[in-house]
Amino acid sequence: MIGLVALAALALGGCKQDNTPTEYNTLTRQNFLETCTNLYFDNTDDTLAITSNTIKADVTAPDQNTCECMYQVFAGPDGAETPPVPINSSVAKEAQYSGYTGPNFTTLNSDLKADPQKAWDGVPQDLKDQINTCNATQGESSSTTSTTAAPATSTTTAAP
Repeated sequence: MIGLVALAALALGGCKQDNTPTEYNTLTRQNFLETCTNLYFDNTDDTLAITSNTIKADVTAPDQNTCECMYQVFAGPDGAETPPVPINSSVAKEAQYSGYTGPNFTTLNSDLKADPQKAWDGVPQDLKDQINTCNATQGESSSTTSTTAAPATSTTTAAP
């Protein structure tokens, strides 16, 4: 169940209609980390730096290391030629995913918003196990309770 709570962070807004990812890249990672940690990240020259600016006040969220671990469950290690989870339905149809039966990244995001338990139930067990391992090995969560506006120079924001 811890994995469901952490994974539901993805549904807090990592993808909205006009910024639905077409590949795993810095912006996709930034959106995931922001919604997972509840903290904005500064994206300067494709380098992400965590800020102390929260997205929502009084939210308990996993720490950055836990969220980075979970992101890699989906995207694979940096530079992975074939990420473990296809980014969207178009990529899911490519030959390298012929044996994959789970949801793609953007569909999972959408499904988590509609019905988190049903979405979690559709995640392959090996991915659930990896996400739960992230939670167990990186620490349960850290609380982010300050309220600060997003930086005016932010290149992206996580949308609810």
